[in-house]
Amino acid sequence: MIRETFTPASLEEAATLKRENAIYFSGGTQINWAPSKINAERVILLEGLLPVDVKRSDTRVEIGAGITLQALIDSLEVPETLRAAAFIPSRCVRNMATLGGNIAANRTDSSVIPALIALKAEVKTLEKGVLSVEEYISHEEDALISKVFLPEVHGVSMVDKIALSTAASPTLTMAVRIADDEAVIALGCLSNHVIRLQMLEERILSGGLETEEDIFDAVYSTVHPSERLKESSAYRRYITATMIARAVTDCKGRQA
Repeated sequence: MIRETFTPASLEEAATLKRENAIYFSGGTQINWAPSKINAERVILLEGLLPVDVKRSDTRVEIGAGITLQALIDSLEVPETLRAAAFIPSRCVRNMATLGGNIAANRTDSSVIPALIALKAEVKTLEKGVLSVEEYISHEEDALISKVFLPEVHGVSMVDKIALSTAASPTLTMAVRIADDEAVIALGCLSNHVIRLQMLEERILSGGLETEEDIFDAVYSTVHPSERLKESSAYRRYITATMIARAVTDCKGRQA
């Protein structure tokens, strides 16, 4: 329960207040999420402080961290892969949830984080400077994100997820990008945060996995999801291998 709020005049002041055992509050969808275990007694309001615009240059797209997921979807300057990942069933939530907040929450079931990793995204933070999204989530950073940078990348990418219902926590979230000199496979719901299957990426680049069946077998022997109340570990393992195999095969086919 929120008991005290701070309204800083600048992002620099917000970062200073963070040392007072307070947490950042932007859209509030993570803090106010019913299953959340975040201690939100003292919050720092970021409304009006974070940039929300999208700018495209010859080398990258720059996105304000305060942009809502709905505004992200509506922007034609944003890569289609990220726009697709930002779609969640509730428009009310999409109009509140922010891109920076989604990254900072570092939820393993995020659909946005795998897409950002596949697109080699970076974040600009007040305390730590510029970090890759992969560094930010794997190191469990809590630095204040002000901007997100998307460099120009090559290849074909796609995102997907599977859940038992629109209200259920996803069984898997994923993003894949395949290029001539690079392969990225980012997965959510298998660990404490989104992960990459780097050994599998290397085998794909080396030509060691040619068919969909080869990829399925490689993934199936690599991942070992935990049991859930309504999903057995065997089911989660099978569906993960199936989705990755299909996604990688599709990206390779469209690249050819």
